[in-house]
Amino acid sequence: MIDRSQHEIPADHPIRGFFKILTERGMGQLNLRDRDTIQYITNLLTEFVQIENMYRIQDESGRRLQYLFEMLKQASSEMSPTLRRDCYKHVGDLTLFNLGLFPEHLSYGRHTVSPDYYAETGRRSYTIVAEMDSSPRSVTIYRKLSEQFEQCVIGLNW
Repeated sequence: MIDRSQHEIPADHPIRGFFKILTERGMGQLNLRDRDTIQYITNLLTEFVQIENMYRIQDESGRRLQYLFEMLKQASSEMSPTLRRDCYKHVGDLTLFNLGLFPEHLSYGRHTVSPDYYAETGRRSYTIVAEMDSSPRSVTIYRKLSEQFEQCVIGLNW
């Protein structure tokens, strides 16, 4: 299961404008100026300002999952297509966020993860979401995120 976003930040909050400017600059360095992708990443950064939004996927007992393999297992076992789609979207978002802003976190401690594996998981998750989505606009956005995953990571890391 997946929790709804907590403490949603209002659309007119200054942090959104700040993240939009930074995202436009970072993506602009790579000549990625797609409005939908920039808006998506801006929203992602704004959502993850609230740390509890990073760990929304839960197991059957309600425990918040922290590790990628646990999240993927939960996503693949969801019976509801909507929940499965939402879980894979969250995995894509979390991998993009972590690789773009905190890549050193992947090689810290006992649970090291290959950045290549992490990127492939993010790409694949966005591809799954695009295949499951029914909105043509959303399908386009998730395909772009999948196809340009590495560039988006670099843009965030800028």
